[in-house]
Amino acid sequence: MSPENGKTFYLTILENGWTVGRFGALDAWDAVVHMVTTRASIDPAAVSQDHASTAQRVAEVMGLESVAFCEQIHGKEVVGADSGGLIGKADGIVTNSLSLGVMGFSADCPIILAVDPVSGAVGMAHASWRGTVGRIASELVLQMVSRFDATPSDLVACIGPSAGPCCYEVGWNVFEAVVGGLGRYAERFFRRKKDKLIFDLWASTRDELIRSGVADNNVHCAEICTICRNDYFPSYRAEGQAAGRFVSVIARK
Repeated sequence: MSPENGKTFYLTILENGWTVGRFGALDAWDAVVHMVTTRASIDPAAVSQDHASTAQRVAEVMGLESVAFCEQIHGKEVVGADSGGLIGKADGIVTNSLSLGVMGFSADCPIILAVDPVSGAVGMAHASWRGTVGRIASELVLQMVSRFDATPSDLVACIGPSAGPCCYEVGWNVFEAVVGGLGRYAERFFRRKKDKLIFDLWASTRDELIRSGVADNNVHCAEICTICRNDYFPSYRAEGQAAGRFVSVIARK
């Protein structure tokens, strides 16, 4: 996870000493700042316990006026924000306000960070398997189009560290919900592992973004499994209720 070899996602150390993750595809835009926290930045337990203080600290570190976040409910709603702080129950936020970050919390679920290079609008979505059933990736694209007149093919979308196809075991109830919500084609995102099912949430999220009009070469996945790399990222699957949270943030400067 280093930038020297051109990987999609890499770790870097900020001036304050935090180790954070970044996407090369988002680094390309000077007017956009972003980061994914790790255990070597803000304490995952502190993130879980106090979202408001986390938002304030992240704003300070990133040089932003404020950061908006939502009470995530594993749904599909994506809302607009023009100020920081808690903006209600939802799983995605979009904004075109300067110096306003949008932040998502995770301990295995993919967080999508997106930017429209033309308008400068940014967005994030918490794409849990339940959100996937509700097509939250498509809703994120729809909200950026309807609110900011974005063209889907212009959008750049990045899928953050999350439970990977190496480890993400699910029950048949998840299979039935996903296939029922997305269609029979979604069966290809599952494979058998003895008496278990493995769900490739990375591929499913990528597919949904592309079906929503985002260009194939504009979708980037960190391909870092939080279960495998529990040393860097908190994981509910690896730690249970003791797992804290890490955050993914994007803003227009």
